[in-house]
Amino acid sequence: MTALSIGCTFSDRIEALLDGRVRIAGHETNLHVVEPQRLFRTVLRDAAYDVAELSLASHIAAVAAGRRDYVGVPVFLSRSFRHANLYIRTDRGIDRPEDLAGRTIGLVDWQQTAGLWLRGLLADEHGVSRESIRWIAAGLHAPVLDDRAAMSLPAGIRLERSPATLDTLLGDGAIDAVISPGAPRSFLRQTAPVARLWADPRAAETAYWRRTGLFPIMHILVVRRALVEEEPGLGEALFAAFEEARNLAAADLVSRDFPKLTLPWLNDHAAASRDALNGDPWTYGMEANRSVLETMLRYAQADGLTNQLLLPSELFS
Repeated sequence: MTALSIGCTFSDRIEALLDGRVRIAGHETNLHVVEPQRLFRTVLRDAAYDVAELSLASHIAAVAAGRRDYVGVPVFLSRSFRHANLYIRTDRGIDRPEDLAGRTIGLVDWQQTAGLWLRGLLADEHGVSRESIRWIAAGLHAPVLDDRAAMSLPAGIRLERSPATLDTLLGDGAIDAVISPGAPRSFLRQTAPVARLWADPRAAETAYWRRTGLFPIMHILVVRRALVEEEPGLGEALFAAFEEARNLAAADLVSRDFPKLTLPWLNDHAAASRDALNGDPWTYGMEANRSVLETMLRYAQADGLTNQLLLPSELFS
């Protein structure tokens, strides 16, 4: 039997698959841990794995473009609030989100899911339209000269790619703000007047959760369509295995008598997160995440990643 090749980023949600505590029924596996941006590009360009973790925004765009090489499984391996990922120059009079209208904002890739969420949040909650921004795509600390995948955006969206890095552009004042999951060095080292837009992102994110009930999804699991057509039960087997691994990770986080992570008050952090989010919001399955998926699909249409509003079910068929 040929082993399923699986490409994922490392997280506690896949740890039990890596160490063998959880197996995919009927299959041997060859699991590769890959850095996210490299993983997504190899999946989109080369269909490099039988099963893979993929940016959900990129999967949405691929489905909308009619690509049929992969089908989604409602396993959401990465979720994250994103208020903390918007960095601004503090010398530009940007005191609130509404002040970003008419500005120049850098991002790593238009299909990056963190950007999708923040563009949607700025439009929905603060009236800052995508069309009002000049967008610059570039690598954060190393040049990235091409997009993750080919795109055709609406005429009203102004997007260009720069050979410089976002950190350089922000530090030099060539752009007003950056959307990035990783912090720019100019922010970390305070070599330029750069700060987070939301000074207390955790408070802003908690308020957002209470207001909307949305815990943003970042990554989805996909499986090669040809394999599902050969073995119709493969999707269910993958879902069961990844959900079991997630459940073990959640239990392991709080059940040890010594911290699993290098955090001295890990149990307190976990309890505070459960209290803030009314339990464990890290749910898998389409129906349990319908509201989040519908919001993302609405944002994707507004971003030009889709030319019509998709249904959540279309991501998994």
